[in-house]
Amino acid sequence: MLYFVVIIAATVLAAVYGKIKRRFLDLFNVKLQKTWLIVVAFAFQTATRLMGINGVGFVVKYSLIIQAVVFALLFLCFWFNKKYIGLWFIGFGASLNALVMTINGGKMPVSLEAMQKADIQTLTDMVLSGSDNKHVVLSETTKLGFLADIIYLPGVLGWGIGVLSIGDVIVALGLFIFVFELCISSMKLSNS
Repeated sequence: MLYFVVIIAATVLAAVYGKIKRRFLDLFNVKLQKTWLIVVAFAFQTATRLMGINGVGFVVKYSLIIQAVVFALLFLCFWFNKKYIGLWFIGFGASLNALVMTINGGKMPVSLEAMQKADIQTLTDMVLSGSDNKHVVLSETTKLGFLADIIYLPGVLGWGIGVLSIGDVIVALGLFIFVFELCISSMKLSNS
């Protein structure tokens, strides 16, 4: 829900800006390149998560490689669209997530306490059983634990996420900037 709220807020702010500047949003004028890379990355990650949930062991075993492929596809898309400053923030936040995941065996360490506060029992059970190919419980052996999923996100903003990392916060900021940039760059002069 956090990312949805960020997208709506950026769009509303851009619309207000457009109204002041006598411009209107033209979504058909958005210029992005190679967006299919993002679709492939999320489809691959979703498919492998579902496979992990359903007990396909090799997905959990090769989670480092899977996450590397996902991040590579995302960063490649970001590179093709590097003129957008928001993507630089998203890339930096994603890099922090990739770093902590890489040095912890390809999985994002997640605070058990934060998951319990967020009341995400199904995910907690999956993480504790080892069937989640993306997360592992944060422990005293976790490297760079301050970059892990340790921030509990309460209320409506936490729906769908519940727990996030510093990298996720930076991604949300970048998403706000990126959506604002997209809206502003796609605006045309109003005829009125």
